[in-house]
Amino acid sequence: MKRLVRTFVVALTVGFAGGCAHKPLDSGTEGNVLVSVGDSSLNLEDVERLIPAGLTSEDSVEMLHSIIDHWIETRVLEEVARENVIDLEEIDRLTQNYRNRLIVDEYLRKMGENAPSDVNRSEVENYYRQFGDSLKLEQPVLKGIYLRTSERDPQLDNIRRWLSSGSEVEIDELEKRGLREATGYEYFTDRWVAWEDVARQMPVRVEDADLFLKENRDFDTVRGGSVYLLHVTDYIPSGEVMPKEFALARISEILADRRVGEYRKNLKKSIYRKALKEGRLKKGSYDPLESL
Repeated sequence: MKRLVRTFVVALTVGFAGGCAHKPLDSGTEGNVLVSVGDSSLNLEDVERLIPAGLTSEDSVEMLHSIIDHWIETRVLEEVARENVIDLEEIDRLTQNYRNRLIVDEYLRKMGENAPSDVNRSEVENYYRQFGDSLKLEQPVLKGIYLRTSERDPQLDNIRRWLSSGSEVEIDELEKRGLREATGYEYFTDRWVAWEDVARQMPVRVEDADLFLKENRDFDTVRGGSVYLLHVTDYIPSGEVMPKEFALARISEILADRRVGEYRKNLKKSIYRKALKEGRLKKGSYDPLESL
């Protein structure tokens, strides 16, 4: 409470930094009740618990008003809606259906945690042999070297030369002498990496990744006192078949998800059978087991 009260004091002092449309609130309201609608009241403590620590005083006050406004809107408009909504029974039915769906989904999620998801290498290899040609890249993949360092790095010129060369000798030099001021370095000439994993480390936004990689085997840019360098040794454009080693990780995910799906289906069958046996579930013209 003390943190929020201090926020009120700041808000009163600076007038919400001169730009907030809300009027400052009085934290001295009797019983710390901020507002009431009918028999319901919103207390200062209730709001304070919803505001995360670490916000600026202005953001805290803005969030406080947002919470209070939402609380008032929900309760005041609910009364109006109840008087004007024709079919409240339908609303109750939809609410119950949604609640039931949440319960079922949470149950299946928790039970799915028990599903065996380990996939061995032979299964993955076999899947790739059968379906590898159908696994197409949705984005380019590349091999190369990424480095970020200060634009004041005394080795910067050498770093650019070592990276551009990309030879084993030059990379040895880079790793021995060129990483002292580096704030980011990744060597991946021996494996395929998705473009998005590299792009998120760069300060630029690329609209056409395929064109970018086609025209930029060596990329170099400066932002905020840092130099970002990317040396591309190879790439495969989007739409092409996934290279094997890159595909294997994706296949492992596919097979693991499939196992979880099979586990859930078998779990549902088991529960349905029990419900049929106990008479809680009865067949009509539709067989619930055949649908699974």
